[in-house]
Amino acid sequence: MIDYSIKNPLVVNLFLLLIVIIGFISWQSMPEEMFPVVEKDAIKIITKYDGASPEEVEKQVTISIEDTLDNIQDVDFFYSKSSEGVSAINLRLKPEADVDELLRTVRDLVDAIDGFPEEADDPEISRVKTRFPVISVSVFGETRQSLLFANAKKIKQKIMQLDGVAGVGIAGNRDDEIWVIINPSVISAKQISTKEIINALKNNIRDLPGGSVKATEGDILLRGLGSSSIKSIENITLKNNSIGGQLLLKEIATVEQRLEEEDSVGRFNGKKAVNMSVTKTAEASVFDVSKNVRQIVKEYSLPQGLQVSVFSDFSKNVKTRLDTVKSSGLIGLFLLLLSLYLFLNSRVAFITAFGIPVSFLVAAFGMYAFGFTINMVSLFAFLVALGMVVDDAIIVTENTYRHIEGGMDPVSASKIGAKEVFWPIVASTLTTIAAFLPMLSISGTLGKFIEVIPLVVTVALLGSLMEAFIVLPSHCASFLKKPEKNNQKKEKWKNVY
Repeated sequence: MIDYSIKNPLVVNLFLLLIVIIGFISWQSMPEEMFPVVEKDAIKIITKYDGASPEEVEKQVTISIEDTLDNIQDVDFFYSKSSEGVSAINLRLKPEADVDELLRTVRDLVDAIDGFPEEADDPEISRVKTRFPVISVSVFGETRQSLLFANAKKIKQKIMQLDGVAGVGIAGNRDDEIWVIINPSVISAKQISTKEIINALKNNIRDLPGGSVKATEGDILLRGLGSSSIKSIENITLKNNSIGGQLLLKEIATVEQRLEEEDSVGRFNGKKAVNMSVTKTAEASVFDVSKNVRQIVKEYSLPQGLQVSVFSDFSKNVKTRLDTVKSSGLIGLFLLLLSLYLFLNSRVAFITAFGIPVSFLVAAFGMYAFGFTINMVSLFAFLVALGMVVDDAIIVTENTYRHIEGGMDPVSASKIGAKEVFWPIVASTLTTIAAFLPMLSISGTLGKFIEVIPLVVTVALLGSLMEAFIVLPSHCASFLKKPEKNNQKKEKWKNVY
């Protein structure tokens, strides 16, 4: 291998060019994000049951699923939440559980459940993933709430249409609701029960949570989230008599459109606000998503009294970490060149320092091949590997240059110098890799979160090893020359000691 690289410098340089091209393409192809997307050891089951109260959802959906999952051994514990029209069950698994196999088991058990209401959708079963927001948007101002909420909804819809946006969480928003306010004395005179009114509303408004009934001092309030108009709801027929007469809802109730009750309150710069957090898909770049969201915010025209602003832009943090890696690499490269120049000469310093970008580009290709992304954890791994990747090259070039100073020609010195330190360097590299590989055995969410660190360090060190014994001997034979006189720098440092 060493002899071949020295005899065929053109092939070695073409191989090096190929590594550089593949490394750059791999780096450009990887999405950037704040933290890696990690699949937790947890499974969620979401079942939509439009038109059902929390009590109905719990009795008819949630409890049925919980009873089915009660005896699964690999489930550590589970908890559920039943709300209007939605059942949500979360399963936390034991550390040693096979999540993919358990996911299939849960699907089979839930699909086999009989007795689900016909109105309920099929349960959605998936593995829980951690996603971090890319950027947040706030619409704020001192104006009427309906105008604030309407503009916030329009901005959300525009953001959702962007490529790479996975979702937009919203806080402080209140949707419109339709309230049916009934006077008990009137319904008593008309001889119609509250249950009959609820059934009529459920049958005519598909997404009405019919069980949400509130009674305060004799008034019964029925809340509907349907998209039907107030006029059509007022004309709902409640009862027919034998001669063809009809009792309409507007005869015994008042129908109004209001804002739903507050479940969250948003403020920004001391003003009422609707705050939105934007998350991206796994393949999207945090920089592209942030740029596109900022463009929408910049171009959106708001009515007087409203403002829109962005905050918590995590793309800035990612850029800072990228700049840290670049500056650390440049500083390390400068210090390496300086130290090698002081102890050896400029040619040796340049050839040795060339191992840093080569090793990092090999690591970038490894990250891309294994499906990792550019994030804070992977960038930290590059910082960890920064001080290690030049060790091999320093030993090889120093040993080669020692033989050249002893009177040997550069070609022979490159062969002998590399071969003499081959096994010690291989052993040193493998022991360093062995110190990081146990990190891959860490299970659970933490293990998934940091698994990129040992991979980057391992691939970078293997790239350094390859560069030291394939590329470096060829470059030493081509560029290193026998010094015309004694190395004055070395003599000065000897005098120091």
